[in-house]
Amino acid sequence: MKQTTLKYYEKNGKNIAERYESANVSDLHRVLNASFKLPATLLELGCGSGRDAAFMTKQGFNVTAVDGSAVMIESAMNYHPELSGCLHILQLPEGLSGRFGKFDGVFSIAALMHFSRPHIETIIQQVNSLLVSKGNFFFSVPIQRDDIRNDEFDAKGRRFTTMTKAQWLYICGQYGFEPIWSSTTKDGLERKGIAWMNCLTKKSE
Repeated sequence: MKQTTLKYYEKNGKNIAERYESANVSDLHRVLNASFKLPATLLELGCGSGRDAAFMTKQGFNVTAVDGSAVMIESAMNYHPELSGCLHILQLPEGLSGRFGKFDGVFSIAALMHFSRPHIETIIQQVNSLLVSKGNFFFSVPIQRDDIRNDEFDAKGRRFTTMTKAQWLYICGQYGFEPIWSSTTKDGLERKGIAWMNCLTKKSE
């Protein structure tokens, strides 16, 4: 992750976590829960405030959650103490290599877009190696952001690699994932000029 992106979350993590916790994500949580079957062991990449990891834990899943920001991990602990022992500070993409065992599923909500395309490809390739055979990979990324400059950064210094649905699915296919379904949704914080793609894929082997 570009250091300016991580620095932003380190500096503003507490306010960001509060905003994440206030977002309307009922539809997202419905499809996230339906993407995996109990008693799956799950890995979340970029857990932020811990909102989604806590939800999936409450559904009965065994969740390990990681984030590159120490401030976000601290916020997740404060908001969701039930995640104690499940949260880890981990830099992507290099942090995944050899760190964990196998998982039944992996999910990532509003995180992958903060990496360059080469790093996104590396992360998806590593996700494949972390999944059991036929394991599911669910991710949510913006496919529209009107506030991004031509250099793929916003005014706050955060990277946003915004690709089309076809581009995301192409990368997944390149690294051994078959699409199951995808949908486009409005922004959970009701921000204009932002649209999201929710996508569920399955490891091919």
